[in-house]
Amino acid sequence: MESLEETLSQLLPKSLDDIIRANRHKAQLYFSTDDEINPLRGPLFDGPIKAQISKWAFITLHIAESQTSLVYLVGFNLTEHCTWMTSFVTGIGHGMVTTNSGSIYELVGDSTLDVDLLHICATLHLWGVGKSLGVPHIFY
Repeated sequence: MESLEETLSQLLPKSLDDIIRANRHKAQLYFSTDDEINPLRGPLFDGPIKAQISKWAFITLHIAESQTSLVYLVGFNLTEHCTWMTSFVTGIGHGMVTTNSGSIYELVGDSTLDVDLLHICATLHLWGVGKSLGVPHIFY
């Protein structure tokens, strides 16, 4: 018989690839490649900075059917003092990131591969795609 600790450990994702557990032939989640990030590089629009993001990374949600790869910024929002995941990225340049929602974020410090997997799970459920992708049920 498994212990409660072992059962909980199996429920929680251990990597980005472990977040999507159903319909894996339809979608993948992984750290963004240079080929996905480079087309987003260029001059950005001026505007107010919504937040500074530290311990940041770019992750990609690849949708197989449409061959669409959406890049997201994840990290720690120094302005709100919490973990953060943006809408998909539309531009990257000069330490700044613009997103589909029109927000501008400033990148602080170096990128990381140590991302908050539970927050990504919760965000995907908040956006309504978590269930169909078999994402572990994390809510807060």
